[in-house]
Amino acid sequence: GDQGRAASLGAVAPPRDVAACFRRYRPGGADSRASEASLSHRRDEQVGRAARHRLVRRSRGVAAGGSRVRRVAPRRASALALDGGVGGARVASGGQRRWRWRRRVGCCRERMQRARRGFRQGAVPRHIRARCGRGGGGGASTLPTQQAKLTGHTNTVSCMDVAEGRKQLFTGSSDGMVKLWSWEQSFECVHTVEAGAPVEAILVFDEWLFAGTQAVGGRQGVVRVWHMGNGFEQTLEGHQGSIWCLAQGGAYLFSAGDDMGVKTWQFAESPAGFAPVVELKGHQAPIQVMKTAANILLSADRNGAVCLWDLASGSLTLQIATEHTNLLMAMWVEESHLFTAALDGHVKVWSPTGELLHDHTVTNQHGHPSGVTAMAVVSEPTAGGEEGDQVLLTACDDQAIKMWRMPTFDKRGILATRIGHSDVVRCLAKGPGHSFFSGAMDKNVLVWEFMKA
Repeated sequence: GDQGRAASLGAVAPPRDVAACFRRYRPGGADSRASEASLSHRRDEQVGRAARHRLVRRSRGVAAGGSRVRRVAPRRASALALDGGVGGARVASGGQRRWRWRRRVGCCRERMQRARRGFRQGAVPRHIRARCGRGGGGGASTLPTQQAKLTGHTNTVSCMDVAEGRKQLFTGSSDGMVKLWSWEQSFECVHTVEAGAPVEAILVFDEWLFAGTQAVGGRQGVVRVWHMGNGFEQTLEGHQGSIWCLAQGGAYLFSAGDDMGVKTWQFAESPAGFAPVVELKGHQAPIQVMKTAANILLSADRNGAVCLWDLASGSLTLQIATEHTNLLMAMWVEESHLFTAALDGHVKVWSPTGELLHDHTVTNQHGHPSGVTAMAVVSEPTAGGEEGDQVLLTACDDQAIKMWRMPTFDKRGILATRIGHSDVVRCLAKGPGHSFFSGAMDKNVLVWEFMKA
């Protein structure tokens, strides 16, 4: 019976010769091509299984004949050739992962080499090229260098002023302190004065130091006065609300804030101290900033109205409606031009007669308007050290200081958080030479300087 079953099975068993399978079909036909692909696939699987089996046996130290051989180190075993059949198919899963990892590392290495070649050939990446301060129409230039970082305030640095004759920087903060920094002594803090309330405005004139405070705890804002020579102190009261700005023109001190009026003070010998003279009225919103130029006082409120007052008569000579769509925060006078900037991201340039000369929009990295919180104009040196182009500095609500060449408003560069402040910059001040200062909500003051290219 066993022989009969063997004979019957042998009659239908497939031939052992692979070539005999091809003779059953017409060469070149569809069945032939399908069979060839199927057999090739089966042969790949068979060879792959054999290679896997050999790899496992070798890693376990067993030879093909079953005898023990020297154990191969695991690293050597994983690095064995894993070609499992026709076409170089990878058969061992561990080896496949290692091969893919090596290929990925190779690609990364190739990209790094291309980047190095690009730097050598001058192909600087776009994000770095944008930080190099290349303005349209100007040559390549460097960003200002950070010379010092002044720490000591425990809250927002809200205002600052420079006394070049004394070689000192004065900073006011929401911590209620006014600090004096001397650049002759490596910007050490040489003196601290307590104002008694958050300081929002600061002014230095001759031997006098003035600080305008915020209204807090039911107390109105006041102007604190110190004479740095004889130690005289005084507190000027009369404002309703906070005091946001101070200015000096001729023999007068000006203060303004929430009550929308500009108070005028004059020093009197007897009794010694400052006394109120007159209040200038013409604004319909809190006054944010004041500047003086020649015999003119300029005051700007948050709604965008700018008033020009004659210092001799105290009369209003001109009023400019800047039409900013958000709070006006900064104003600057440079020669015969007036600059205004607001949280709507617009910087506008005006003539002495109130004519709009230019309207520039400051944008962030996404192309949206970037609100301007402070503004200043500084000159940069040329290669020979002479006075060069004027640079407009705009502190923005995206924590960056953006620079523009004057008068074309070409981009000059950006001092972003990676090299600058970690929070919004609240105040800017021009320093000696080609330097400037910045104070921010990160409680720090940074000293910057344009260096020769």
